[in-house]
Amino acid sequence: MQLAFDASADLDLYVTDSLQETVYFANTPSRSGGFLDRDRTCNDAAPRVETIVFERPPPGRYRIGVEHAQPCAAGVAAPFAVRALHGEQHFETGGVLPPRRFAPIVLELEID
Repeated sequence: MQLAFDASADLDLYVTDSLQETVYFANTPSRSGGFLDRDRTCNDAAPRVETIVFERPPPGRYRIGVEHAQPCAAGVAAPFAVRALHGEQHFETGGVLPPRRFAPIVLELEID
């Protein structure tokens, strides 16, 4: 599961797995094996991509959320794209998040 965003903000990816545990920068790895590759911040070059990987994801519902942790430019809303791949399944969405807002569910999916 990936979150891609530009240099206007520090966004954070959150994935709540089927066991109701959320993987994000402060909780990685999870009991189900999900882990964040790296927390991207305003200091990282754009485009920025955060990825949470589950080697063997437990079956069930997964919820992907995005937080606009801080603007890297004064008060700018931040565009983002979220992508999730599992086998042949491909899920994608995007949006714009105002500064210091959290969207707990931007994408929901079922994994068999």
